[in-house]
Amino acid sequence: MKTPEWFHDPRIQDIAPAKLTLLLKLAEQIEGKTQKQAMPILLGAVASASRQNLQFSKDEFDLIFEIMKEGKSESEKKQMDETLRRAQKALQGKR
Repeated sequence: MKTPEWFHDPRIQDIAPAKLTLLLKLAEQIEGKTQKQAMPILLGAVASASRQNLQFSKDEFDLIFEIMKEGKSESEKKQMDETLRRAQKALQGKR
């Protein structure tokens, strides 16, 4: 997999390298997956990040997600928003 464009965005330069590495691995794993296929991968990534004591601030997460949505069609953006909403809902249920 080639490095996604968002990875080179200067706005993420202050995010820890370990967090960015985790995001790259996640992007590779969910590439080409449907929303249903991506959900368990996303939840697994959250658990993995927690075990590694990697926590994204809300600002970091929002920035990364907005960068990842840039250049996407409206339908792709809606699908990404829906996936995020479902992941957040699932995570709230695990707390």
